[in-house]
Amino acid sequence: MPRLLAVFLLAVLLPLTAAADRRIGLVIGNDAYSDVAPLDKAVADAEAIAATLRAQGFEILTTTDADRREMNRSISTFTSRLQPGDTAFMFYAGHGVEIDGENYLLPTDIVAPASGERDFIKSESIALSALLDRVRATGARMTIAIIDACRNNPFETTTGRSIGGTRGLGRITAPQGTFVIFSAGAGQLALDELTEDDPARNSVFTRALLPRLSTPGLELRALVADLRVDVRRLARTVNHQQFPAYYDELLGDFYFAPADSAAPDPSPDTAEPSEADPQARMAALPPDQMRQDFDLARSIGTAAALQAFLDRYADRSEAFSYRMAEHLLAQTDKAGTDTPDAPPPAPAPPAVAPDRRAIIRDTQQALNAAGCSAGTADGIIGARTRSAFQRFITDTGANLAPTDLGTGRALALLRDSAGRRCKAVVAQPAPDTPGQRGGVDLSGSWQFRAKCPLFIQTTGTVRYRRTGPNTFSGPLTDSLGQTAATQVTLDGRKMNFVLRFPTATIYASGTLSADGNSYTNVATNGCSATVWRAG
Repeated sequence: MPRLLAVFLLAVLLPLTAAADRRIGLVIGNDAYSDVAPLDKAVADAEAIAATLRAQGFEILTTTDADRREMNRSISTFTSRLQPGDTAFMFYAGHGVEIDGENYLLPTDIVAPASGERDFIKSESIALSALLDRVRATGARMTIAIIDACRNNPFETTTGRSIGGTRGLGRITAPQGTFVIFSAGAGQLALDELTEDDPARNSVFTRALLPRLSTPGLELRALVADLRVDVRRLARTVNHQQFPAYYDELLGDFYFAPADSAAPDPSPDTAEPSEADPQARMAALPPDQMRQDFDLARSIGTAAALQAFLDRYADRSEAFSYRMAEHLLAQTDKAGTDTPDAPPPAPAPPAVAPDRRAIIRDTQQALNAAGCSAGTADGIIGARTRSAFQRFITDTGANLAPTDLGTGRALALLRDSAGRRCKAVVAQPAPDTPGQRGGVDLSGSWQFRAKCPLFIQTTGTVRYRRTGPNTFSGPLTDSLGQTAATQVTLDGRKMNFVLRFPTATIYASGTLSADGNSYTNVATNGCSATVWRAG
């Protein structure tokens, strides 16, 4: 009897386990619009996404150039396949529009109205929130939706009667158990290409997304954090702002490619490519190595650096990074040859009086850098700013009067007062009781400037609050879009840091200045930072 019961349980539970592990996706790409501007790369994006996810074990239903009926049929087929416990995935590339706070996905047979009928567009399109609700109603355990529809509004007119936002999609409220990624932030335009002769087959967003979908052990949130930075960097090469947005209501972690899907270790016979075989050596490089080397060459910006990159990766000339390096090198060469023929510089425009608020803001920053604690650099003169300015005059003997605050003369003197600082506001902890309450208090806002390997530089802010007698913690944000939870422990003037980024934990050590208003540190990732009080 126990044996029969065990067999019965296996027969029942194994199918349930298999069902719970199912990953089912719907991929739609629309290029061939009949009545609004057609697109070039939505179908290619959809096909590339579908192929990549099939390789990861997803069951994918693909639909391209779908009219309204075909889109609805595909959605119905997709939702009918979903069962409780499944993972649902959706990818849409094509036109979309935001109307009255709702995002609509447009089929290829959408008709451009002549007189701004919002309700007509709503009825002829697919509402994103309704689609997410339909998927949720199937009992799917989690839903991942990637929407690359942040292009120009296809209904924008010259008469001022446009329907929807001028570009991009609007913010959404994702249902519980759902993770939604937009190819650009609210109101931003997503790029199909970086230049007119961009050889890449996919849009800027999708070309950055594809390799990450097959990276073993890359959790979804870490994937998105890296993806957003990469897309923004690419867009900035053509002076464009594109920063993908995401809406996270997912419970637990998700991996497109679990860690155990990594390729097995090579056999001893094939483990190490020969130095004499450069093609094998290039093929053996990690997938991100070429991109990292390209970023390094681009950050250096010289023709020699770009040419060195091209020489190293000559056997991978079809790669996007290689083509971009060629493009940048051509621009560098052209700039060099065009310089002798450049027209004489235009006469300098008449000097414009600097904005008073900008002067005050710069003055506050200079006072903070001098350890005078002017508070947040907001361009507004308050009691704290006046007190800081008076302290600077008193402590340094500067030839200024309190009434000079907010003048260009005072700002110039502050900037030229190298080495002159305000005296410490608080006493340093005694050596035998380091960090005791009542000693140096790190609470408040701090600004930093950091230099990292590969010539990367960043600035940002961190805001501390006291969490113990000699410990402080708070959020950190930087100019690269990175965020971290920071914890610092004081031991006299010695400082130890733990910085928890979404993708890694970094440790650092530093030294607090004698006046307690600035410090420096060096991290385990090679970055060094200078930090000062901002308020």
